Amino acid sequence: MNRVIFAPAGGRKTQSIIDLCQMGVSDKRRLIVTFTTTGQNVIEQRLWNCNCTSSKVEVQGWYSFLLNNFIRPYIYDLFPGQSVSGLHFVDGEDPTLYKKGVKRYFDRTDKVYSNNIGKLAKEISLASNGACLDRLHGIYDTIYFDEVQDLVGNDLEILEMLLRTNIEIIAVGDVRQSILRTSRTDRKNNTYNGLQKIVWFRQMEAIGLCKIEEINTTWRCNQKIIDFADSVLPKDLKFPSTNSMQKMETDHDGIFVVEWSNVKDYLMKYNPEPYRHSVKSKIIDGGWAINFGLSKGKTVPRVLIYPTEPIKKFLKNQDNKLTEQSASMLYVAITRAIHSVAIVVDKPSEYSITEWKPD
Repeated sequence: MNRVIFAPAGGRKTQSIIDLCQMGVSDKRRLIVTFTTTGQNVIEQRLWNCNCTSSKVEVQGWYSFLLNNFIRPYIYDLFPGQSVSGLHFVDGEDPTLYKKGVKRYFDRTDKVYSNNIGKLAKEISLASNGACLDRLHGIYDTIYFDEVQDLVGNDLEILEMLLRTNIEIIAVGDVRQSILRTSRTDRKNNTYNGLQKIVWFRQMEAIGLCKIEEINTTWRCNQKIIDFADSVLPKDLKFPSTNSMQKMETDHDGIFVVEWSNVKDYLMKYNPEPYRHSVKSKIIDGGWAINFGLSKGKTVPRVLIYPTEPIKKFLKNQDNKLTEQSASMLYVAITRAIHSVAIVVDKPSEYSITEWKPD
């Protein structure tokens, strides 16, 4: 049975793939697919560290996976005579918006537009009458997908196709951290963007294509931090509560608010990593901060958050609900921390959160 393993921040998701590769039969043919270059580098290093490099484990990025296994081998089934020279990464305005046919998928140098690569791969698979999937089955016994929450649009259609094959599929991720997207313009399966993606996976389980396993433990954040992180998520999606295995104690643990006038003192005393929503967010003069989205994947002792107005309203009263995207962003920012999270506010007395003051 195909498996989808969901785990919270610090839940050792990627490590679970490495562990499965170590425990597997040595002659089993395996492929690990992840979205970001950083993720690929982490996986390759961990495989090297545990001597898994000789056990037929390949690592590919999502775009390379589609190019190498769907598009290059079978492009002629959809567009006879079309060459494939590489990937045209799209980050921003859609250059294919008013284009049709082959120009919808390829630029003038025969590179595939990244924002439409999932749709192209799906159309090629259908045009090949299943030959794409048969070929994959002939190459790999098991395919692991890391950070599976990043798949959107037609990429989810590709995943469903794979779940219907005889290839063993094991996918790991955390829908709570759905802040990246394999395509920003693919509108297929739009209903399941962000936190709603959990619904798509539950539907796959309901029709018998996979079994969802939920790990409710973090080895990163202490219990106060992970409880706070869980509290920012929409209650109607029924994410399970998380238990912390991180038992280290310091002289400053938990969640705090810090008045603007005290931020410099706080930074000097605890040296937290500062996070903000975007470059437009207000921070202290002469200071620096990392955008929420770029903090994903980090683990640091302490975090300082410059909140948006909606976040401040939510923290004052949880009836002021955050958008799902804002909730995911805030969840990611909070869960980078091991020991403490501090939030910069104007009037600490308006919050039911412990205020930090200089000695």
